[in-house]
Parts: sequence; structure tokens; C-alpha cells
Amino acid sequence: MTGTDKARSLYFFPDRDVSEAALQAILLGTDREQKCWAISHMLRYAQWDDIWGYVSRDEVRELFSDLDLPDNLRQAWARMLKIEAPVG
Repeated sequence: MTGTDKARSLYFFPDRDVSEAALQAILLGTDREQKCWAISHMLRYAQWDDIWGYVSRDEVRELFSDLDLPDNLRQAWARMLKIEAPVG
């Protein structure tokens, strides 16, 4: 693997170039909006094992109400994470 391969954009950010280092910085940072943006993308586009390599289920639960997910996906994730989702 070359240095440029390590810095390439992660596949689950189709609209922006985000490297693994940039994702780690976002997830370790204090900007809630950026964390929600990143986690929303992971829940939409990443494979199951890739998601949990970056965040824990508890971290997702903590930010869940602020994640940008379509209703059907939000409901599916709420079931998987055992989150009470408002009906309506």
C-alpha cells in the first residue's frame, strides 16, 4: 500500500473526500454537527463491520436524534440499536 492509498477517500463519503485520518479527527473532535454528519454517512453507506470499526453503538445512540437519515433507515437503525423512536 502506498502513501496515497492510505490517504484516499473512504467509500462511504460519496459527496466529499474524507480520509481515514480526517474521519478519526472528526469523531474525536468536539463538533457535534460534524460527528452527526460523519455518522449519518456511515449508517447510510458503510458496510456493517466498517461502521463499528469507527464508532460504538453507544456513540450512535447518543447522537441518534440528530442524525440525518431518511425515515425508513432511521426506523431500521432504531430497531437494530433498540432505540425508542417516536411514532408518527
